[in-house]
Amino acid sequence: MTPPSPTPWRYIALAIFVAVIAAFQIGKAIIALPLLQDAPLHLNLRQTGQVISALAIVGAVLAMPLGVLIARVDARRVLVAGLVVIALTSGVGGSAPSVGLLLASRVLEGIAVVTLLICASSVVGRLASPADRDLAMAFSSTAVPSGIALVLFVATLVSSLGIPLSWQAIWHVNAGLAMACAVVVLLALPPLPPVASASTQQHSIWDAIRSVGRSRGAQLIAICFGLYAIVYFAFSGFLPLLLRDLLGLSPIQAGFVSAGIVAANVLGNLCSGTLMRHGMPPRRIISGCFSIAVICIPCLFWLNLPPGVAIGFAVALIGGMGGAPGAMTAIAPRVAPSPALIAPTIGLMMQGSYVGQLVGPLSAGALAQAGGWSLVAWMLLPMAVGGALLARKL
Repeated sequence: MTPPSPTPWRYIALAIFVAVIAAFQIGKAIIALPLLQDAPLHLNLRQTGQVISALAIVGAVLAMPLGVLIARVDARRVLVAGLVVIALTSGVGGSAPSVGLLLASRVLEGIAVVTLLICASSVVGRLASPADRDLAMAFSSTAVPSGIALVLFVATLVSSLGIPLSWQAIWHVNAGLAMACAVVVLLALPPLPPVASASTQQHSIWDAIRSVGRSRGAQLIAICFGLYAIVYFAFSGFLPLLLRDLLGLSPIQAGFVSAGIVAANVLGNLCSGTLMRHGMPPRRIISGCFSIAVICIPCLFWLNLPPGVAIGFAVALIGGMGGAPGAMTAIAPRVAPSPALIAPTIGLMMQGSYVGQLVGPLSAGALAQAGGWSLVAWMLLPMAVGGALLARKL
């Protein structure tokens, strides 16, 4: 019996870095929220929610079909093409004179972001050896919170140094980073031909979608990821504004605190990988993460806590929930109907996530506009309770 090949951590790290670049496109909208409310666009809370959620529209509709297509194309080509599209759309969006053009560029950018996140995650699951797969997938799930936290930190640091910062500059810098990363991937990552067999390639896209869609495990993961995304993005997406409105922090203070809070999510992801490596079932990790949210949400939104205590609960909420994506991502290859359908299974899971990213910020923005931030908790709390209960069935 041939022993499994050792895990090529260098290539896995590069795939995760691509996912981090994709996550920058989520983080840039969060840190730019206060800037977008100023001249020349003067966006209100509902419109800023649309800027965050525009990227998720594509994922909510197309993540699973994109996963099927990705499984049939060389992964390196997919990663390079996605990065080039991000560079182009971010450059155009940074020069947008109107809300309509900005939102249109975000939707197109969303195609590339969804494609990169699915492809990078499937590459990690494909390259990791069976013994290292859970840990590698947990590392992969840190890409989105890491990317968001890094953008928040760097942009806030630049502002704190007195350097003028506009949302247009943030968009243009991301365009340059994406293009540079595309060159690195093209030169450093070997070709990764599709894993699908010839017989699988002959099946239609709809056959693959139907096969994955009928998988009970894939359905449950997608729903759980959707509930997680509603809570996470409704809260973290408005963190700078929440800290400003509820705790009275300055924009620079809110930026640094937001970066620290989101970074706690990365630690949660890593902890879940360690726990799974030591034998803890993923469903227990996921249920525990949602249970932490059930405790923290009422304390944050309904109690008049001192700033330090409130920030502590925010760290507990985001950090505690951080273990859920790693555990769910590790489950995805196990519930895929076949190895050739890992990418579509991850696509379905991410489709649930993007539905949550779409619903969460839009609903939170509308509720906050209508009745204040305390009203948002009435939406988040049932989602957290439902996730804790549903996770037990995984």
